[in-house]
Amino acid sequence: MISTLLFVLANVVSCSNNDSINKPVNLYGSWELKQYQDKTTGASITAPDNAEIIVITFKETKFEGNTGRNSFSGNYITESGVLFLLEYSTTEVAESEWGGKFTDTIVSTYNSRDKRYQMPFSIEGNILKIEYKPAQFMYFEKL
Repeated sequence: MISTLLFVLANVVSCSNNDSINKPVNLYGSWELKQYQDKTTGASITAPDNAEIIVITFKETKFEGNTGRNSFSGNYITESGVLFLLEYSTTEVAESEWGGKFTDTIVSTYNSRDKRYQMPFSIEGNILKIEYKPAQFMYFEKL
């Protein structure tokens, strides 16, 4: 009887711990791009003083945003710490250097085999970190 009770308690505790570990990270809301960082070289690029603000807003399955000169949107999912953009559409007005870097970065993550953009990500406090190449990251701040 006692061994059965211990088995049941162990499973309840085990399940409740796994539930908290497997909850998806919440991207919902608006995020402003603050910087790029290369962890290998230590190089960091921040927006020029006169640069347009780049904002991306995540809703339940859709995202939208703007670079100051262009708007973009699409559908996304997350899975095991990876952000998958299933569609990415943008207007095509001549970009600033900062806006062009953002657009080029997103386009560089396209996986032609899977036909989607994929980027590992994490959220720590109000900072969203998206890896677009090994050891190269975009940092966004929650608005």
